[in-house]
Amino acid sequence: MGHWVVVVQASTRGYDDYSCNEVERFDDTPERARARLYEIACTHLPRRSLRQQRRDVFRTGDGDAYYVSIKGKVSTFAVTYRLAELVWSTDPGSGGSAIGS
Repeated sequence: MGHWVVVVQASTRGYDDYSCNEVERFDDTPERARARLYEIACTHLPRRSLRQQRRDVFRTGDGDAYYVSIKGKVSTFAVTYRLAELVWSTDPGSGGSAIGS
């Protein structure tokens, strides 16, 4: 079982203001983590005030990332959702070394 985080990079089309934020952290198997990533890519709104009119979800790579185009009532958002597995931590509970090795 791995320690996972889903991060989102979002920008309004026409602006170069990309932000990167954590959407969710969880522990699960790689297969279930990828399934959770897909669910988030299909449902998560990068802004609370966004009134979604259309969403196109594209898988990139081996399924550890999705590019999503969200057309809102006023603007269109370009969003990338990525799945990342914790491989090292300075957390005292992890011993400050590689996780799972």
